[in-house]
Amino acid sequence: MTTDYNNEHNIPISMIKQYAYCPHRFSLMYLDNVWSENYKIVEGNITHRKVDNPFIKEKRKDTFYSRSVPVYSDELDLYGIVDIIEFTKSEDDSAVKVKGKRGKWKINPIEYKNGKKEKSNADALQLCAQAICLEEMFDTKIEFGEIFYNKIKRRFKVEFDNKLRSEVLNIIGLINENISKNEIIPIREEQNCNLCSIRDNCLPFAYRNKNSKEKLIELIKRNDL
Repeated sequence: MTTDYNNEHNIPISMIKQYAYCPHRFSLMYLDNVWSENYKIVEGNITHRKVDNPFIKEKRKDTFYSRSVPVYSDELDLYGIVDIIEFTKSEDDSAVKVKGKRGKWKINPIEYKNGKKEKSNADALQLCAQAICLEEMFDTKIEFGEIFYNKIKRRFKVEFDNKLRSEVLNIIGLINENISKNEIIPIREEQNCNLCSIRDNCLPFAYRNKNSKEKLIELIKRNDL
C-alpha cells in the first residue's frame, strides 16, 4: 500500500459527480466559482457529520470500518475522500494487508448520500472513481462498492464493471479538456434543475426555452438587474 497521500493531485473526485450530473453546473462551479447552498445541501452536511469523523472507530466480528479516508491516484491525477471503507477479513485473492491488522482484508468502499437514489449514475461514477484510487493504493481489484441513501435508509450495491470504469475515464478526459479551454459548457436540453443549489445563478430556462431572450429581459426588469 502506498501511504504518501498529498494534495498535489489536480482533480478532486467530486468533480466527476458534478460533471456527470450537469456539465454546465460543473463549469460554473469550477471555472466561475459559482456556489450556493439550498436545504438539500444543508441536509447533506448534517448527514455527513458522523460519517466524516475519522476518530469514530467501529468493529463487528471480522469487519472493521475506517471513516473519511483520503484516497488518490497518481495515474489519473485524482484525489478525494471515501466516506467509509468496510474491511472484511477474507482469504480472497483481492484481499489486502492493512497496517496494524492481522490477516488479509477485502475492501468495500461506501458512499453516504442524504437523499434517495437518483435516475443519473453520477453517484455510482463518484464511487467507482474512489474504488479506482483504492485499487492503485492497495494494488488490488475491487469489484463493487455500496451507496447508502439516508432518506430511505438503504444500501445499493454498485458493480464496477468495464462500462462504468470507461465512463469515469471518459469524464476525467472531458474535465481536463474543459479546464484547459476555460469555457462554460452549454446546458443540456434534458437537464432537470429542480433541486440544483445554483439554479438561480445559472438561469437554465434562459438557455433552453424558445423565447429565452424575451424571458431573460423580463427577468432582468422584474429583479431590477
